[in-house]
Amino acid sequence: MWAPLKGLFASVVIASAAATAQAETLSIGLASFPESLQPGLSTNVSLNVNRQMMDGLTARDNAGKIVPGLAEKWEVLNDTTVRFHLREGVKFHDGSAFSAEDVKYTIDHALDPKNAYGMLGRISAITEVKIVDPKTVDIVTAKPFPTLPVALADILIEPKLYAEKVGAEGQRRKPVGTGPFEFTRYVPGDRIELKANPSYFAGKPSIDSVLLRSIPEAATRISSLLAGETQIVEEVPVDLVQQVEGSSALKINSVNTSVGLVLTYDVTKAPFDNPKVREALDYAVDKELILKEILKGKGEVLQGQLLTSTTFGFNSAVKARSFDPAKAKKLLAEAGYPNGFSTSISTMSGRYLSDVDIANAVSGMLNDVGVKVSINVMEPGIFLKNLGSPARELGPIYMIGWYSFGDADFAMTWYTGNNRRTAWSNPEFDKLFLAARSTNDTEARKAAYDRMDEILHAENPSMFLFGVPTIYGVSKKLSGFDAPADRVLRLNKAKLN
Repeated sequence: MWAPLKGLFASVVIASAAATAQAETLSIGLASFPESLQPGLSTNVSLNVNRQMMDGLTARDNAGKIVPGLAEKWEVLNDTTVRFHLREGVKFHDGSAFSAEDVKYTIDHALDPKNAYGMLGRISAITEVKIVDPKTVDIVTAKPFPTLPVALADILIEPKLYAEKVGAEGQRRKPVGTGPFEFTRYVPGDRIELKANPSYFAGKPSIDSVLLRSIPEAATRISSLLAGETQIVEEVPVDLVQQVEGSSALKINSVNTSVGLVLTYDVTKAPFDNPKVREALDYAVDKELILKEILKGKGEVLQGQLLTSTTFGFNSAVKARSFDPAKAKKLLAEAGYPNGFSTSISTMSGRYLSDVDIANAVSGMLNDVGVKVSINVMEPGIFLKNLGSPARELGPIYMIGWYSFGDADFAMTWYTGNNRRTAWSNPEFDKLFLAARSTNDTEARKAAYDRMDEILHAENPSMFLFGVPTIYGVSKKLSGFDAPADRVLRLNKAKLN
């Protein structure tokens, strides 16, 4: 081979090898996997994945603060109109330019009832999206809507032309957005592969690719972390924290969340159509003991209401019922169940801190008052699919966590009459919910939420259990990553050292 050409060939090989060596893949063990990649599903499991590929007009940071997203700024024009100024030069992964047309398409699509958009409840006060110019939109609401910028953080903008061309099924198979990572491959129940978006408006991610792995068993997640197969794992159980901290290569990264962990009843069927039964079960569970022994004091007992203590709308006058098994038995007898009954609790495994352990502890305590409970641990994809189905196919009781993101509106919506998450409804509650989200008067909103907390406490559509933190196991080689309070990973600044 001619010497100069030979030298050139060697240089190319060396450069290629160096590039390959420098390529970095961040591998993450997820406790729960989405049942599909369709944008708009109303679960944090889905949002956690789709947020890597797509952006909203607004965004949250790891602490939950609202920050600019695809809208670089916004302004209130009047009580019912907010103007959003869109970023210049943003492109979707297919190369098309992002514009006001995409914003209008996405929100109109979400508002159309026939599309069954999971996040509709967050933005149902919107009546119109007006295009002012290609980089400006006005969002109009029926009444003042104080939580609009917060709500829009979870409405992920879809490319109009692509979405219309491929339809919902196409977006489900291959989502296209403006996010920091682009879709590469999806193996349902196993893995999702993403690659860095070199044109991301906030800068190309430091990581070349991301591998999201479905690892529902906690011990297997920890083993993968210890073996270096993953660099981040979700939901480290409290009893395995010490094992992670014992490794010189790993660390724990945890944060308090605004999630209220609850057991929700199917109140359309006996025995849970009887308020006395629901009250009895509340007295039968020693929540303080579970917090101490299973959660090791991490988190807090919910005070007879859905909201955690730092959430706007928390009612400090409402308190959790005391542990009183004798009273529980008395109420069960009054309700016509002196010998108790049999039921079941459906739960995911690893979606929330110590969720299965909590379900088992509740089961044991209910057994002590005559209520025989079996635990149905469901694969997360099936659980979440059933959660969103009109038939509510999760059995008589299911465990779920509702995030408030610091404002009662976002958790309370799941207890209003027009949602698909609970069969319970209360006209006064619905009226108060609409009043609270239709005024900018903070005191009036707080008064409405206080009364809603009282209604939930009195009627017990769910057993309100705990505000739980989220605990990640993380490789010390990883920088630029912090535990997110909303459990939506932010990876564009992550770097493997």
